[in-house]
Amino acid sequence: MKKYLFLLLALSTLFAVSATTTSCKAKKKTTTAKQRSDMKAAYESLSKSLPEAKVTYEDDKVKIVLPEALMFEVNSAIVNDSYLPSLAKIAVVLNRYPKTSVLVTGYTDISGSLQMNEKLSWDRAESAKAALLQNEVKNKRVYTWGFGPKNPIATNETFEGRQQNRRVEFVILYNYQDQKAQK
Repeated sequence: MKKYLFLLLALSTLFAVSATTTSCKAKKKTTTAKQRSDMKAAYESLSKSLPEAKVTYEDDKVKIVLPEALMFEVNSAIVNDSYLPSLAKIAVVLNRYPKTSVLVTGYTDISGSLQMNEKLSWDRAESAKAALLQNEVKNKRVYTWGFGPKNPIATNETFEGRQQNRRVEFVILYNYQDQKAQK
């Protein structure tokens, strides 16, 4: 009798674990489907509303490259007033999808010292972040990084190439959680 009771208990436990695992898997698939749906919708919205930017969607991330030469004066970290509407459009999309976060990265060309360019790239990323915050994007969803002249997208040997390398990029991620903030 004890053997049958034990077997019945073991089978019911196995069934409960199996049902829980199945429901978790189904929930995870739903989250992934929702994530992809939200990110694709964000990409489509940004592509339409930001013709001046290069907007790409890859690996469930949306990347926006704004040409820094248009956004900032040379050697300045102050966002040109004419560019604030573009940042407002990004903020609208971010606010529409509250589970997204954005990494704002600043870059420079090779003109000037490395130290100056690194500081300038950080300051430009922070200025772009400030514009997003003014458009009601929550601070905890916006991260910044300055890369200085690293990762050029064009040659630094020409004026046009240097102009392309002076840029700000936005990488939108879904449900990103800062590992440092969790510790």
